Amino acid sequence: MLNPLFLPEIVGLVLDNVHMIPDLLNCACVNSVWNRAALKKLYRGSLNDMQFRTPDIASLNCLFAASRERFARNMTMVKHLVLSPESPAIDEAAKPNTRLACFEKLSMMRQRQYAKLLLCPQGRELASLAIPFEIINQDWSLISDLLLTSTVEYMAIDDSYCQVLLESFTCSATLVDPLDKLSNLRALTIYKSATYNDINGLFQLLDLCDLQFFHLESQHNISDLTHSEDSENPPELLSYLERQENLKALALNIPNGGFSLNSGSATPGMEGQDISWPRLKALYLQEWNQRWLEQLPKFKELSILSIGKFSPATPTIARGVIEKIADCRNLRIINLFCHEFHHLETVLHIAHNCPLLERLSIKPGLFTGSSERAEDLFSCLLRSLPLLEVLELGLNFRLSSTKLQDIAHYWPQLIVLNLPQARLCLSFSQMVNIRPLRYLKVIQLKNILFENPEQFLRSGETQSIVTQWRRIFPRLKEIPCPADIYSHYMEKDDPCNEAKGNGAGAISLEEMATDEPGLDFDDFESKWFIFRTKLWRALGYGKDLLMHDKILNMWQSNMEIEIIGWPVIPLEAFFDPDSHSTTIHSMR
Repeated sequence: MLNPLFLPEIVGLVLDNVHMIPDLLNCACVNSVWNRAALKKLYRGSLNDMQFRTPDIASLNCLFAASRERFARNMTMVKHLVLSPESPAIDEAAKPNTRLACFEKLSMMRQRQYAKLLLCPQGRELASLAIPFEIINQDWSLISDLLLTSTVEYMAIDDSYCQVLLESFTCSATLVDPLDKLSNLRALTIYKSATYNDINGLFQLLDLCDLQFFHLESQHNISDLTHSEDSENPPELLSYLERQENLKALALNIPNGGFSLNSGSATPGMEGQDISWPRLKALYLQEWNQRWLEQLPKFKELSILSIGKFSPATPTIARGVIEKIADCRNLRIINLFCHEFHHLETVLHIAHNCPLLERLSIKPGLFTGSSERAEDLFSCLLRSLPLLEVLELGLNFRLSSTKLQDIAHYWPQLIVLNLPQARLCLSFSQMVNIRPLRYLKVIQLKNILFENPEQFLRSGETQSIVTQWRRIFPRLKEIPCPADIYSHYMEKDDPCNEAKGNGAGAISLEEMATDEPGLDFDDFESKWFIFRTKLWRALGYGKDLLMHDKILNMWQSNMEIEIIGWPVIPLEAFFDPDSHSTTIHSMR
């Protein structure tokens, strides 16, 4: 009788629930049935999960050298192709600013027949292509027409490849019309790594595309985005983008974005003009100003808003800014950068006007005002945002067990709770009545104070607290108070832990006051600190500083795919993939 675990249908169902690269590699070693299914998942790639991106250039070269046949077969499994080194290197020859680049060339590109195996093999419909770093000295002259296939919808490339794409339209190996070749391209991400590349290549490419998604990222100031030397009346990037009438997502993540902040002619929809992008659902601006602010209410379908520094620079966000944001009533994600926040009530204005919010992040967002006002604000938010899954606010207040119970009631889908200035106060008797927060994966607080911790330290009986904590927070895996990571009580091999925990350390239990300290109290080496860090050790919590970023980045990119079809992937994801992966330190 055939073993059911050898049936392709059963194998496929099992592999659908395997989410780690080492486990997939083990599955590939079982037999030929498991090998084919596991390799298909390994080589398919991913738009946003860097754990599952296709093998790096060195690995592809090794596979190609080992077996042309196996290379060709495995490439037919790829849906989302990434051509990138495992670790890019610094291109010190780039002037005036250095940049990251790839110095490993693709060996199969030397001959056209083998380049086809990678870029357009038979029987495969490539959906996305990413070349985030310029591959130094890679010759594209005879194969530039292979760079973009008609099935590619999403492309993320270094800006140097704009010119390669334009040259491919005149390549003698193809007679395809540029408009036909670009007809399926809907999403374009440009990583502008160098300051010397001609920006006109990007402008010409935009003129040929009908985009729904555009993302531009640069670490350097880009003056040539504002002016072109080819015209007495210099064109600007926004003047090209305004022609993209079907744009659903616009991400301009560049410093000193003068073209979008100070230019008079290219600001969208100004002075009574029709709005440029009536279907815009996502807007990301690293820098913005009053002109952009005035346009926000005109984007009736706007669902994602991520805005950075306001120009002219100001440490606080004015009331008028929040009121304009609150006019976008379909917002599901708000990510706002500001140093200080004076008007707490304006946040409630957002909450009342935007009931669809699933993420509200104001960072670093230090809210000025009394702890009582901050607590009242938090209570109002609880009742105003029933769909909330991510909250990041700099509220300085006392989070009681009652509030924790309200969080479980009003925000049952909450995944990330980041209140870096707040303090959670709990007692064992209160914990038994708190409903579980079943989806909460990350919680970050200033500190957590347990009632009468000396009682548990004397008796050594922490298991009851451990049991209740695991019941309330079943999905937490990392320490919720970042400063606790540096406690020596977390070290398993510290022979002094027991002595310190029983009063022989920096503070004796008999001298510990039982009153709860003020919100500005530094509890390092206090009874609460000692008990709390011993609790994390008993729970087996890790010290992963990336956990918050990883979970939040994956949540954000998955929401972007759901709302606009494609994710906004920063260049960082390709040279530091851990914080953009479903699992960290994955093996390949």
